[in-house]
Parts: sequence; structure tokens; C-alpha cells
Amino acid sequence: MSCRIIILFSDGQELETLVTDAEIAKFTHDSAHQWLGREFEEAGCVPSNPMGKLLAADKIVTLAKSRTRAVFESGSPWVRDYLAATAAALDRSVVTINLAEHTLGY
Repeated sequence: MSCRIIILFSDGQELETLVTDAEIAKFTHDSAHQWLGREFEEAGCVPSNPMGKLLAADKIVTLAKSRTRAVFESGSPWVRDYLAATAAALDRSVVTINLAEHTLGY
């Protein structure tokens, strides 16, 4: 199932991208979580709750916050992998990543 991912930026702008079945198929549920975890660590991201478990939502939102809108608009291979891993990890048809409120919606 394809996935529409909407990123809401802190300045009120939004970017909507369709992630295809073929892109999502590059990841299993587990490999998507592993990819997001690796990228989270490599980007030097810090969990929002240092005392609790690092949830997929935290990885996805915090990792997105570590990049600029220009990066997401570039459609680079990293962006496509990030979007595909997000879609595979969450298994939803629509995902909204709200960077201003640090939330994830389905």
C-alpha cells in the first residue's frame, strides 16, 4: 500500500509526498525501524524523553527536525529512504509529521 506523507514545518509550510509500494517494499517492518535508529544515532539526535524507551514516533519526528525543508524538497536518496522507512515502520496510508508540535499523526 502506498503512503502519503505530509511534513508540516515550523513556519507553517507543508510538503506532501507519495511513497510508492516499490519504495516501501525496500524495507521490512524491522529493517525500517533499524534504519531509522541508525540514522537517528548518526545524526546525533537526542531522545525527547531520556528516561523512557525510544519510540518510532520520536525517531521519525526528531530525525525530520534534524534536516531542513530544502533537504526534504531535494528528493535525495536519503529523503526517499527516510520516507520509505517511515511508511514501512508505521504501515499507514497517510502519515503527518508535525515538526512545530513534535507530533506524528495517522
